[in-house]
Amino acid sequence: MDIVRLCIPFGFICDRVHVSWRDLRFGLVNELLDPQAPVELGLKQIAELAHPSATVVDLAGGDKNKPVLELVEKLADSEPQQPDEKIRDKWLYLVLAWIYEHQGECSDPLQRVEEVYADFGYPEQVAKFVRYMPMEGADLGSREANEQRLLERWKRYIDETALKYAPWLGATGR
Repeated sequence: MDIVRLCIPFGFICDRVHVSWRDLRFGLVNELLDPQAPVELGLKQIAELAHPSATVVDLAGGDKNKPVLELVEKLADSEPQQPDEKIRDKWLYLVLAWIYEHQGECSDPLQRVEEVYADFGYPEQVAKFVRYMPMEGADLGSREANEQRLLERWKRYIDETALKYAPWLGATGR
């Protein structure tokens, strides 16, 4: 990834998806994730598991002598394989949901969508709310109206994708 850099907090992520160590590795490597997230997942696993691994305990303990990414790599490698595409799709959803919920902090949220679209390899499911792509439907007569339609499509993507990852959210998303 070249353009989009975020610091998505662990709470935002685990409220929306089941997160694995492989998911966290992707988020860390691509600078999308709060660097404290692995420690938070480690603490969560210590609280939930009867016998957490020594690596999880090391990570949750915040040992400054052990690099977080190295520990996350070890934990990720111990998990069952996942197709890279599944991990990327999950992060595409998380990134777009984060930007959508924080669009007031951005001067041009649709520009951010265009950056995400490029960074994630031009996924088809995002094309329908990218400004420079051919418009689906009639011109609504003004740039503002056309962009509002794109924002509505973006929101629909988030709501529909939320059901894929977290059906307990219901049709309204977050």
